[in-house]
Order: sequence, then C-alpha cells, then structure tokens
Amino acid sequence: MNTRKDLEDAAASIADPIAAQIESLRADLADLGGRVARIGKDRARGLKSAAEHTASEGYAKGEAAIDVLLGELQSLENEVASAARRRPFASLGLATLFGFILGVMFRR
Repeated sequence: MNTRKDLEDAAASIADPIAAQIESLRADLADLGGRVARIGKDRARGLKSAAEHTASEGYAKGEAAIDVLLGELQSLENEVASAARRRPFASLGLATLFGFILGVMFRR
C-alpha cells in the first residue's frame, strides 16, 4: 500500500525533471528572443543604410536636374535679351500684348 510519503516522493521525482525542463525551455526562449532582437536590429540598420543611400542618390539627381534647368533658363534668358536688342519695338509690342492678355484673363 502506498503511503502519503511514497506518493509525495513519486510526485517529487516526476516534478523535479519537469521543473528542470521548464527552466531549460525558459532559458532557450530567452536566448531565442535575444537572437531575434539582434537579427531585427541588424535588419533595421541595413534598411536604414539602404534608405540613406537611396535618399542621397535622389538628392544628387535632383541637384543635377536643377543645374540643367538653370542652364537652360540662362540660355533662354540670353536668347530673349538678344532678340530684344535686335528688335526693341517688336519686343515692346509683344510685352504690351502679353500684359493686355493677362489683364483680360485675370479681370474676370
């Protein structure tokens, strides 16, 4: 017949290995969580680096486009100034006509 002491000893002999396994699982889960966190941080650093690289490339392309546009505007300005010097009365007439058209459009 089993006494209470025998039952407690049997329960302890079963509980101790289970408790050890639970502690081992907790340690493994903590280690796994740390690894996942490190992987996430590494991935975030990589994505941040890629985003910064893409942004700097976009900025450089934008600056290049602005430089091209400014060059074209300078060329257009030179052409207009040259045409105004060659035909001053025609330029004055065009400016007057353009001003009149704008006045009519914005009056309404």
